[in-house]
Amino acid sequence: MINDINQKRKEYFTSQDIYDNNGLLLLKKGHKLTADVKKRLEKYGVYDLEEYINTSNNEVVKTPKKGNRTVPNPETIIKEFAERLNIPDNYYIQKANGILIDIIFESKTKPWWIYVNALSKYVDWIYTHSIDVSLISLMIAIDLGYNDKELNNLGVSTMLHDVGRLLIPKSIIQKPRELTEIEMDIVRQHCELGQLSLEDYNLPQEYMDVIVQHHERLDGSGYPRGLKGDEISHNAKIVIVADSIDAITSHRPYRKPQSMKNAIKKLREEKEKYPQDLLTVLEKIMES
Repeated sequence: MINDINQKRKEYFTSQDIYDNNGLLLLKKGHKLTADVKKRLEKYGVYDLEEYINTSNNEVVKTPKKGNRTVPNPETIIKEFAERLNIPDNYYIQKANGILIDIIFESKTKPWWIYVNALSKYVDWIYTHSIDVSLISLMIAIDLGYNDKELNNLGVSTMLHDVGRLLIPKSIIQKPRELTEIEMDIVRQHCELGQLSLEDYNLPQEYMDVIVQHHERLDGSGYPRGLKGDEISHNAKIVIVADSIDAITSHRPYRKPQSMKNAIKKLREEKEKYPQDLLTVLEKIMES
């Protein structure tokens, strides 16, 4: 039917944003609907667009469904994230959200995206964590004046930062009690496992720095290499803060989430480990 429509030279445009099954944007409102676009949407599980076409006004009038399940709206996901962290609905969260959605849409054509997609099927909270860390990192970088290319690079690297956990046994990741030291040693391998998983894709070094260094600490007490101070890349320092904040404020199988205020306080108390200037930026964003 799409081909027939194109042959009649009628133009059809989406009246709503179209999302995938993870609630992430595939096609923006007002986008021209062509046979090529339809083919691309089908790659992400969106079929039967014909039934959503209103021929009286040439618009797609409903959000597609997959099976019997309505595709979740990303605005709901972001709202829950903002509410959990008590983040104001401000410029930072809106811009970070837009950047991240664009990154995810474009990255789905990349061969390495299979790892990010696998996170949601392996342990769902790791995928959510990757999105949360991306949003926090991007908000900080926006305030620091990163340009569009720099923001894109940071966003991609944060979505990839935990792919090494795919090689950690699920029994350890989902253990409802505190991990033993041996189990922690296994978990600590995920930074280098992520690097090994992605090394054949010739990703920029700044991506790999974030993947390997996001558990380093300024005083050298982190892992996997015990880097100190300026041995850690600037992007990795941002992600160190974002990753730690989200870990503290999120539910985990072995503990309950804490407030953003408590999370920042914890990182302030360990000023030798965490970049305090970046915490100040995050506090500024929270108070905007």
